[in-house]
Amino acid sequence: MERKYFIIIGFLSIFCMIFIGGCIQIIPDLDVPFQLKINQVAFIKSENIKIIFINVTEDSRCPSDVECIWEGQVTIVINIFLNNQFIGEFDLTSRGVDGLVIKEFDGYSISLIKVEPYPISTQKIELSDYIVTFIVSKI
Repeated sequence: MERKYFIIIGFLSIFCMIFIGGCIQIIPDLDVPFQLKINQVAFIKSENIKIIFINVTEDSRCPSDVECIWEGQVTIVINIFLNNQFIGEFDLTSRGVDGLVIKEFDGYSISLIKVEPYPISTQKIELSDYIVTFIVSKI
């Protein structure tokens, strides 16, 4: 009987790690910057908003140790849920070093403040290395 419970707990742990980004949830407030790693969930309790950092689909930013003609851009993908309803999957593209991006949804805005790490020509950035900074506000 005890072995059965260990199997169930193990299954739930694997499910969380695979499908919910390790069940790691950040609980920020409105108008306060917060950071997410890939597959992490931010839950703004007061507004019942969930934001999941899904992917980085492009990172062509000019490495900090190189001179470029074009500053490049980085595109990330997020999913947004409001009141447990899927609002949508959104691509946010930031251009240059200080490329603030704002996306509006259902009376709110999400601002992409920063995508780290910034590229260096001699270092490959793994998907798991990315950390994004957001702010969610009421419009």
